Amino acid sequence: MLFHEYLKKEIFEIVKKLLEEKNLDSNFLKNNNFNVELSHKPEFGDLSSNVALVFSKFFKTSPQKLAELILTEFKGNTDLSKIEVVKPGFLNFFFTDSFWQNQLSKFIKLNNSYNYNLKTKSICIEYVSANPTGLMHIGHARGAVLGDTISSVLEEVGHNVTREYYINDAGEQIKKLNKTILFHFENILKKSTSELTDDMYPGEYLKNIALKILNNYSLNNQSDLKKIENLIIDLILNDIKKDLVNLNVNHDNFVSEKHISSLENINRLKDKLLKLELAYFGFQEKPKNISNEYWEQKKQLLFCSKKFGDDSDRTLMKPSGEITYFMSDLLYHTNKIKRKFEVLINIWGVDHFGYVKRLKSALSNIVKDDYKLDIKLTSMVNLIKKGEKLKMSKRSGNYITLREVTKEVGADALRFMMISRNADKTIDFDFDSLKNKNKDNPVFYVQYAYARCMSILDVSKEKIKEIEKDDFKLDFLTLNEEKMLIKYICNFYNVIKSSAEYFEPHRITNYLYDISKIFHNYWGLGNIDKKKRIITEDDDLTKSRLVLTRVVSKTINKGLSLLKISSPKSM
Repeated sequence: MLFHEYLKKEIFEIVKKLLEEKNLDSNFLKNNNFNVELSHKPEFGDLSSNVALVFSKFFKTSPQKLAELILTEFKGNTDLSKIEVVKPGFLNFFFTDSFWQNQLSKFIKLNNSYNYNLKTKSICIEYVSANPTGLMHIGHARGAVLGDTISSVLEEVGHNVTREYYINDAGEQIKKLNKTILFHFENILKKSTSELTDDMYPGEYLKNIALKILNNYSLNNQSDLKKIENLIIDLILNDIKKDLVNLNVNHDNFVSEKHISSLENINRLKDKLLKLELAYFGFQEKPKNISNEYWEQKKQLLFCSKKFGDDSDRTLMKPSGEITYFMSDLLYHTNKIKRKFEVLINIWGVDHFGYVKRLKSALSNIVKDDYKLDIKLTSMVNLIKKGEKLKMSKRSGNYITLREVTKEVGADALRFMMISRNADKTIDFDFDSLKNKNKDNPVFYVQYAYARCMSILDVSKEKIKEIEKDDFKLDFLTLNEEKMLIKYICNFYNVIKSSAEYFEPHRITNYLYDISKIFHNYWGLGNIDKKKRIITEDDDLTKSRLVLTRVVSKTINKGLSLLKISSPKSM
């Protein structure tokens, strides 16, 4: 049992014992979580816990007094050299060197086979789902990498994950796409230089798509466009898929909106909503930005959004009979639930913020099955070159594509940066820093730590053979940097577990950067003091440090592989 589980178990049993001594109910312990975390400063011990702050109210005492009671119960524990109580009630634990050496030994024996003790769930995660109307921009990259990495981490802890892309191949955007392609057809065939109108998609990309179709298919008039509507979507979607593959992003399913939103499915859901009195045929309120003279009331199918705190009832079906995005999303999510997914995760842009509550409210009232819907909203990505923020506008066709960025900085750097911060935080994507070979380039810094490990191990092949025969001791690992590395190594699986629990892969990128920094500092000690080199004249000491180096390399490699980032052996 590694330290995190070990200490949590010890604390849990002590709190339970104290409750029983006071004849208090201990059942609440099951639903109250307390933290056990690594201390990042030596003066605060090796580990700290907020247990007294969490449970003090149940003991009807102050966190400080409860912490002191818990401290007393740890007396006699030979793994600990000291425990401190820090206001307002934190417990700081100082462990012995031998404890950490034993922890490293246990970690090595796990051999990357860790039991997370989680109930396996069937999870559908939807990400990217960019409209097939053009190439993806850098904003799509964040959602793509986030969704793909969350999927990878969830699979690591044992869940059954299905990665999905929802193709918006119906509705107004497809009409606009077809109109744009038709315009380019006519311009090319007539050698015209007519300008695009506001109701068309700008940019050279779609012009090239039109040219590709004309070069490969015989088109005689406008009516032929309908025949190749699916071909247009397929060509664009194939380009999107290529960009995703280049970014090492994968999907298991590509689900068509056109298929999900069949007339039969629409009518079935419409009838259900009407029966449940969640929808009605009525008139939508006039938008504030439209004057009375331009406003015409038309009867349409409305969802009773006001019942759930919305400022107005929302359109499900337009007067023309065409469904809205809202109705389409309800159809798609009910379909996912019918497919027996227990957890639905959506990765959306932050512009969907106001939409989340509406969807959740509607879905919870339509479907009574046991499911969980979690929506992660991704914030903006600012592209920076030469210290200046690049101005982009997809509306005008002036935007930097995902393809361009991947080509310039590489998939590894792009993936690492897109999950370097929590999803709701803005990312400043600095092209120049990502080309630097120093700590300002986080992915280089981590990969270089791995390469540095491998270089050391490569020149120590004979000793490695002896180590593989179990010919080594860990007693010599007493430097502060060595103990810090061991603590980080043994916290690795806890980081993965919490990343999966909260859908936050930035915890892994932060972890990898921190452990790489510690290792670089550890390696640098040898430049100051020969006795602190990894390879020394002392055979047993060298073997101990080589063991530590090898475990660091395996940990970094495992972490990078979870993020689907390469681990080069030399740089």
